[in-house]
Amino acid sequence: MPILPADFRPARILTGLAASAATIALLAGCSAGAPADADAGSGRTVDTVLGEITVPEQIDSVVVIEGRRDLDIALALELPVVGFPIEEEGALELESPLADARSLAEENGATGLFLADEINIEALAEAAPSLIISRSDDVEPILDELTAIAPVLAIGEQDVSTWQQDLLLVGEATGTTATAEALIAEYDARVADVAATYADVIATTLVVPLGTDADGSQVRPNRLLSTVLQDVGAAPSAAFAEAIATGDGVESGPEQLFDAFKDADGIVALVNVADEWAATQANPLWTQLPAVQAGHVVRSDKSTHEGGPITAMHALDVVEALYATF
Repeated sequence: MPILPADFRPARILTGLAASAATIALLAGCSAGAPADADAGSGRTVDTVLGEITVPEQIDSVVVIEGRRDLDIALALELPVVGFPIEEEGALELESPLADARSLAEENGATGLFLADEINIEALAEAAPSLIISRSDDVEPILDELTAIAPVLAIGEQDVSTWQQDLLLVGEATGTTATAEALIAEYDARVADVAATYADVIATTLVVPLGTDADGSQVRPNRLLSTVLQDVGAAPSAAFAEAIATGDGVESGPEQLFDAFKDADGIVALVNVADEWAATQANPLWTQLPAVQAGHVVRSDKSTHEGGPITAMHALDVVEALYATF
């Protein structure tokens, strides 16, 4: 069956490590929203989900904490990223959509500061950023510690805001609104192109973004890949339509794989590692699915669950690859 080339890449469980008192004390001499070398009251003031903040006019360095939407946006806007989380080795098989942009940032001095989901305040303080960007859920519990280091620009996630809204927020805060608007326009144009190119297939083909492993299967309506499918006008399978209508995920046990997804003409299989993918392909219920037998399957992974403009364009590649199998 067709499989998208290896060009694709989660997070939660916050563990804040206490920063050294000496480091925080050094950086806390400035106000909670501005670094020590900024003029008091200078900068751009924006409203975030965690309140109003002022970002310095001159941004020399940026650290991101969550590593998906925040990193994607910072890289896409070509902000001076100096620190980001490191993905645990072996968590994914396919290459991250952010791999090229992250490599370029690393060439310019960016480095991994801590494992994803294991926020290290001391490492953040030592990086001495001009600005911290992250998902609000990650920064809210440790907001006071973080604002002692730099202004914290809190963005959302699937259930809070769209990547476009957060991109525009970061653009406003960092003086890169024109770039943000251009990125959104580029995405919209690509959506229109895919929708027009595959209009007949899209109209007559039921599709589903299907996460599957040994514990069962899941369809989520708000993951980035799911919203990209909806943006191009995809006709959803029954499980995908239910997820969209309810706004909640639809889960099925391992034994329900065939019955739950037999109506799908095309499947984006969201499988993270090689062993899981091999097990999925060897599953008799999987091989009986009409979409699988017809070869209308492409593979992605959790890297397309969340992100910004770079990942959204990559997700469009995945969607187009699926429709190209028909």
